[in-house]
Amino acid sequence: MAVKITHLTNGQQVRFANADGARRYAEIMGGGVDKWRFTVVSGPERPELSVGVVNVPVWRMTSR
Repeated sequence: MAVKITHLTNGQQVRFANADGARRYAEIMGGGVDKWRFTVVSGPERPELSVGVVNVPVWRMTSR
């Protein structure tokens, strides 16, 4: 299920293919989930074919 998150302060909106991606973005890039409103949106069965879906890369941090 597709999810749209909206920043509570500046109104920025980002759409994701699933809630896990949206939550991860909010935590890492957006300052925490408490600063975003999460909304379930209708979307196609294959969201990777939709233009409105944002793919957020996942970086892994390791100490060396």
